[in-house]
Amino acid sequence: MLLVAAALTIATGDLSDASVILLFITVNTAVGVVQEVRAEQAVMALSAMSAPTARVVRDGEERSVPAAEVVPGDMVLGAARATSCPPTETYCPRPPCWRTSPR
Repeated sequence: MLLVAAALTIATGDLSDASVILLFITVNTAVGVVQEVRAEQAVMALSAMSAPTARVVRDGEERSVPAAEVVPGDMVLGAARATSCPPTETYCPRPPCWRTSPR
């Protein structure tokens, strides 16, 4: 719409108003691009912060891996940093760890 207004203003011969309109269009476009880039960076930072990780014992050593990379045989550690799992018959509402493969 502003481009049409600038074109009509130029057609009527009022170059000062046309230049103001074109300057406004340029500034508005630049601000929009900067905001879009910042929003994209914020989304990327938030997605990196919210990527779930798991503490596992793999090959005898404790490490932190992305949750999507937990494989059968990993011992997943809970907040208590347990080193062994309770027997399978033991009721545990919030187990400290569990194996991802059957025993």
